[in-house]
Amino acid sequence: MPQTIWTALLGAEVKFIDGAKYRTRIVEAGREHETTLVMAHGGGGHLETFAYNVMPLAEHFHVIGMEMVCHGLSTVPDVVDDFNALVSEQVLDVMDALGLEKVWIHGEAGGGSGITPLVMEHPERLHGVIFESGIAVNLKEGTYAPPAPPVGGMTMRDRTLQLLDNPTWEGIHARLLMVMHRDHPERVTDELVDVRLAHYSRPSTNEGQRKYYSRPNAASHNYTEEQIATIQLPVLVLWCDGNSGLGPDAGERVASIIPNAQFMLMPETGWWAHWEKPELFNAAVTRFIKGERVA
Repeated sequence: MPQTIWTALLGAEVKFIDGAKYRTRIVEAGREHETTLVMAHGGGGHLETFAYNVMPLAEHFHVIGMEMVCHGLSTVPDVVDDFNALVSEQVLDVMDALGLEKVWIHGEAGGGSGITPLVMEHPERLHGVIFESGIAVNLKEGTYAPPAPPVGGMTMRDRTLQLLDNPTWEGIHARLLMVMHRDHPERVTDELVDVRLAHYSRPSTNEGQRKYYSRPNAASHNYTEEQIATIQLPVLVLWCDGNSGLGPDAGERVASIIPNAQFMLMPETGWWAHWEKPELFNAAVTRFIKGERVA
């Protein structure tokens, strides 16, 4: 029988961090280790998406999975314009509250975009970066294949906004299928649907998700390729090969721009490689943080 979310997280602490600016829900384990890894989920997500990562990675590191602003039970700001800047500020808020001077940072999809300003503007607070199928950069036209049509013909943004008007189990299930590999619908477990339905049915979370998915001109806050090329931190780019977003060639393009970045394709995964192939993901992250070649 596969692990449930909460059996997988046995041994971890789920709690709130009241920082100077934000209230953030986190899941934490491995505090006995000196090296800290902070993980940020994708847009529409919540900390339960890291169920299969926290305890395995905590065998080696101090691991913190955090819920971004507007998500889960974390703060919903009054104004959500430059969301990426808010998330990067939130990471620093959590670090300061916990007395963490320097960490490794991971961001998946929208979380990868969310941590990009932190990487660009405060590299002194970071040891290195893991971008999982997401980064806030406008890649040059012609350097990657256009995205595949979205599953079901509706964009993730539009489907989510429609769903927030009337959260249903079936609607949540269909939305979660969009983040998994097209050939593996079984990865959307009933428990995962139940958890996300509970989140989206909460008035505060529902409001936060509306703000996140309704914000205008999100791409206008992205960096250029030339700006991204100035990153000097160790970087691992993990990329999926099967969703309705940008394909492996986009991930390879990102890695080629950043000096000395490592690239690893996560086969048969959608947006959620950390959930879909946790053993492969956890091993890659562990090797990378320990200074080994990943691929």
